[in-house]
Amino acid sequence: MRLVGGLDLSKVLNEVVDWRFKGFPPTDGRVTVDTIGAQGWNARGGDMLLPLVVLKESALAHNIELMAAYARAHNLSLAPHAKTPMAPQIVQRQLAAGAWGVTVANVPQARVFRAFGAQRIFIANEIVESLAVRWLAAEMERDPQFECYALVDSLAGVAALSGALGFVRHSARPLPVLLEIGAPAGRAGCRTAEEALAVARAVRDTKTLDLAGAEAYEGAVPTPSTDERVKLVDRFLSEVRATASTLIAAGAFDGRSEILLSAGSSLFVDRVVALLADPWPTSIPVRIVARTGAYVSHDVDLYERLSPFAGRAVTTERMCPALELLAVVLSRPEPELAIVGFGKRDAPYDTRLPAPRWVWRKGHQLPFDGATVKALNDQHAYLHLPPGADLQVADLVGFDVSHPCTTFDKWRLLPLVDDEYNVTGGILTFF
Repeated sequence: MRLVGGLDLSKVLNEVVDWRFKGFPPTDGRVTVDTIGAQGWNARGGDMLLPLVVLKESALAHNIELMAAYARAHNLSLAPHAKTPMAPQIVQRQLAAGAWGVTVANVPQARVFRAFGAQRIFIANEIVESLAVRWLAAEMERDPQFECYALVDSLAGVAALSGALGFVRHSARPLPVLLEIGAPAGRAGCRTAEEALAVARAVRDTKTLDLAGAEAYEGAVPTPSTDERVKLVDRFLSEVRATASTLIAAGAFDGRSEILLSAGSSLFVDRVVALLADPWPTSIPVRIVARTGAYVSHDVDLYERLSPFAGRAVTTERMCPALELLAVVLSRPEPELAIVGFGKRDAPYDTRLPAPRWVWRKGHQLPFDGATVKALNDQHAYLHLPPGADLQVADLVGFDVSHPCTTFDKWRLLPLVDDEYNVTGGILTFF
């Protein structure tokens, strides 16, 4: 099951589906992830335990190919941010579609994908703790083909990372790092060109680090309203370009075979193309690495409104929401209230509460409008209904969910379903 440049999924596919995975029926240890699709289960047919979050195969495949095609058309190198699904099977699909590498947020996540054979990992974060550095150094020593990148944004950070590497390593191969450029009141990153130059000089003075390029995360630019986001993102990316140009002019990347410049959330990858992909004032090739993540599943709220493949459409094709929550009505204690069997342990609630879309009753989908989830407990949802709503105990309700990053992390194994809700496989996560 190993592809050239891909992952070894054997440990995932051989995993026994048992009581550890909520939503799946008892199997007596006879079903593995690899054989889920052969069981004949249907997510709306009473074969799965509820509540259940499903991943729609057609939408997942469509989203991965749409982003891959966009990257090819604009000469982007994709390093999808795996922290969204933390699922080697999904990352394998992205690699097979042409992804350049894998992005993670920290060393624990890097360990997950190294366990499945990832050979190029972009750690989109500063690394300063000694245990993390020791693991990274050991991996680089053990596997000379392993490519790993990390971020630096301060003299103290350079000293911590370089010092720890110097203490635990004997190899002459330095760790490639990118200088992070940040926005005022944003996250990490140098705030001025002068600060960036000082950090770049500090990296060049070490023997354990190699300055490979620059990085920014435009998705964290503070903004008073969603209407202002694109304008402020453009302003920030223009500042990133100016700072990177200053570094190039100062010779920060002299001697390299290429310069990496990385940015690009799922929401603003088109702005990265517009502002960073033009020719640079250097004879050294510049590789633009986009770290899109949440596009794999999209959603019905923030990403639907702001994605360049949805509300800010720059292409004729649109991303499709791939995650859906199925839950059963447990109680109708008041005329305009239903208690539904899911809660904070099952669904995201950090950007918007799940939104009901349909009712399934006795093999038929019924229209369902006007209801709203007003609150969640750990395991219960308060569904407020319009007057006269036809909703009965034991009805199955389908909900759209918003924010994929906090949906995947609640499910260790998600069923893949086709458009008729037949279960065709399973996606194992590692949070």
